[in-house]
Amino acid sequence: MRLSYFVLLTGVCGLMLSCKNNPQIEIAKVVTEWQNREIIFPKGLVFTLHGRDTTDYTIPPASHKILVYVDSIGCTSCKLQLHKWKEFIKEADSMTHGTVPVIFVFHPKDLREISYLLKRDSLDIPVCIDMEDKLNAVNRFPTHQQFQTFLLDDENKVVFIGNPVHNLRVKEMYLSEISQNAYQSRGTPSSRNTQIEVGNTEFDLGTIPKGEAKMVSISIKNVGGSPLMIFHTRASCGCTHIEYEKKPVHPDSTTIVSITYNADDRGYFNKTVSVYGNMDNSPLIIRLKGNIE
Repeated sequence: MRLSYFVLLTGVCGLMLSCKNNPQIEIAKVVTEWQNREIIFPKGLVFTLHGRDTTDYTIPPASHKILVYVDSIGCTSCKLQLHKWKEFIKEADSMTHGTVPVIFVFHPKDLREISYLLKRDSLDIPVCIDMEDKLNAVNRFPTHQQFQTFLLDDENKVVFIGNPVHNLRVKEMYLSEISQNAYQSRGTPSSRNTQIEVGNTEFDLGTIPKGEAKMVSISIKNVGGSPLMIFHTRASCGCTHIEYEKKPVHPDSTTIVSITYNADDRGYFNKTVSVYGNMDNSPLIIRLKGNIE
């Protein structure tokens, strides 16, 4: 509990700088209040497709669930970012074989707007339109939007609180928790982190004509006892494109990270790519250097 609290505290502190009081104290209060708290799902919640056609959907029993509550305050499209949720759901499904449901509950001020957003972004999973705000009435969720998303256990108790599509540290925690559980459910003991072997991490790309692209590949072997999960990557500039498979890498298996550098400005360059995951000494730093003529 203390570990998850402090990780979350450092991960979302920057999101609460607008608090009148000390932001760390405010976050500590929220996390302490909600850690291990049971979420109550009232009877009579109605699920729909695209906010229009009702569907016969029952929240399934699962080792974990992700609950996303969206209230009627502010710009729904801005804070929801359904395209990012689709990417996150796809990544989570690849790690858990689709066994972790993501439950969206909307209390909209404009039903037509929600229907439009769901259809526009092709979110093709059942969502709950809670016009009477029943879910919030029995649970009294925090008013800050960053604390209206929850990772729940099989008893609907809060494991983590925070929005994984708005904060990378929170995303890491969510994916680590659900993927480790999925791996253990197949009968294989697992710890949180694993160890890796990597070939070359420093590349001299030589001289590249302006406007051309050059690609390098990094082989990462999982030599530990747990599945390796790459949570996200970060480049020091927008001229770098990174690709990798978003699924667990089992022990003794290898994955490839491909990096394409686009030569946009003349001169010498020295760029870095950071690969974040559940490996020891994360992030893995990859360096690219060369000259653009």
